[in-house]
Amino acid sequence: MGRLLFRILNKLNLLNKLNLVGRIKLNNKPFDIPVLGEIGFSNMWMSEPWMVKLLDIVVPISAGSFLDVGVNIGQTLLKVKSVSSEIDYIGFEPNPTCVFYVKELVKVNKFDNVTLIPAGISTETELGKLFFYGSSTIDSSASIIQNFRPGEKVTKTEFIPIFNMAAVKQNLSINKIGIIKIDVEGCELEVLSELENDIMANQPIILLEILPVYKAENLVRLERQQEIEQLFVKWGYVNFRIIKQNEEFKNATEINEIGIHGTINNCEYVVIPKSLKNDFVNSCLHKIKGTDED
Repeated sequence: MGRLLFRILNKLNLLNKLNLVGRIKLNNKPFDIPVLGEIGFSNMWMSEPWMVKLLDIVVPISAGSFLDVGVNIGQTLLKVKSVSSEIDYIGFEPNPTCVFYVKELVKVNKFDNVTLIPAGISTETELGKLFFYGSSTIDSSASIIQNFRPGEKVTKTEFIPIFNMAAVKQNLSINKIGIIKIDVEGCELEVLSELENDIMANQPIILLEILPVYKAENLVRLERQQEIEQLFVKWGYVNFRIIKQNEEFKNATEINEIGIHGTINNCEYVVIPKSLKNDFVNSCLHKIKGTDED
């Protein structure tokens, strides 16, 4: 089913009454997109297209599984599979509505090598809370960090399972990790801290979003950001800020510190072990040159 019909159904307020399957092309590969009511509708217009180019750069220079912490409705899963259908994908997602949807996404596309864990990762194994800031049941801004968005109203709270890696590994065998993607709305420090042993052992490439501090008075965000940067130094990693233009990947610039800023467009990073720095820089140059020549 085409995008135009989905737009029409959405404008007529009929989309939430139907379960449909659309089709998109991503990285020149076709994918079926289940739209269950309004859930999945946004996948018909894939967000963050710059991520595909970034994955084209990092997947060939890494070896191992792709660990996705914060699956939401499978946006990254689709991009990963558009770059490599064979890559071993392990996703963590605590929102049960998102988990239900992604299982259907995997089913209709007959994806192989996908493991979905219906839980979040943190330093403790416990019953946690997910704080929603929007009306959507798949709210991508939801966070397990209380008061992460000061001044914004929490619209609802749901109990969710949170595991540490020791609990995960009791039942799940994880081989070498090649890439870790983290998009957890403020819980980056806990996830990175809990993955420290795996990161030091595997030296994976890390893709993550760190939302802006905005101002020096926002001490909680600033201190957490600085702790994350200290982990990168401890592990011998180099941080690059993703440069985008019109939502397309343009370059990656090495930075010494994230700093205090208020620009949402500058909050995605790729963090590289020093052993892969030259490979990453050369791969970036090759892909950028290839784009310019096209």
